[in-house]
Amino acid sequence: MQKVFAVLLAGMVAAGAACAEPVRSAPQAYAGVGVSGVDYVGAATKASPKVFGGYQFGKQLAVEGGAVDFRNGYGMYIAVKPSIPLTEKLSVYGKLGVAQTRRTALPPPAPAALGRKNETGAYGAFGLQYSITPNAAITAEYERLPLEKPSALKPNVFTLALQFFF
Repeated sequence: MQKVFAVLLAGMVAAGAACAEPVRSAPQAYAGVGVSGVDYVGAATKASPKVFGGYQFGKQLAVEGGAVDFRNGYGMYIAVKPSIPLTEKLSVYGKLGVAQTRRTALPPPAPAALGRKNETGAYGAFGLQYSITPNAAITAEYERLPLEKPSALKPNVFTLALQFFF
């Protein structure tokens, strides 16, 4: 977990070395990497890697897909991502789409009976995006995955990520 945070911090520092410019308005593709805090029932929150990518049609609309590795399974999503610029560099956004979670086995202390499970359902998220350069941004978001109760995984995921535009 500390290595992932160190890589993210190094990337943020490197990207922040250039001047920040206004939020982009031309259509473009993007990709990102992040660290997600995944909650487990009866256990501490664990850091999990996340990758995502999408296409931004302008300042206010994008389509995005991504995946979070739970170590014993994963969650993936595709969503529409409208955003509202608050300043030239800062915007707030939401995501609405569909997600699927797949678990092959759950880490202790989860009961073995909860083992393998696939769930598909509504996906929602909201967050903040801060442009640190014309081609890089930092995002912080809360995501809600489709997970039924009882489950060893909680449906809440918090993510800190670096996003790069092409």
